[in-house]
Amino acid sequence: MPPSPPPAELRLVLVGTVVGSDQSFGIFVDETSKATLRLKLDGDYQGWRLRSVHRREVTMVRDELTETLTFPKPDGAAPATGPALAESAVTRGSSHTPQYD
Repeated sequence: MPPSPPPAELRLVLVGTVVGSDQSFGIFVDETSKATLRLKLDGDYQGWRLRSVHRREVTMVRDELTETLTFPKPDGAAPATGPALAESAVTRGSSHTPQYD
């Protein structure tokens, strides 16, 4: 029996981005496993591909599905799209400091 495909729902929370001239990537927490991961541009995680990285958001695609993940606003308000994050990555020991507009 072939293994079942991974779930179509994106279970990542965006906690950081690095946008560089030669390389860009997003830093995420998997909501299911609580693991922290870093995906390079065009990197793949459970069938989702990191299509674009910007200062405060990333776009993930899987087949015909597209999800945009954003940081929460500095005043604590929920982001326009994507899941809210209660604490910053910095307080959990990340080496990346989020930048706010």
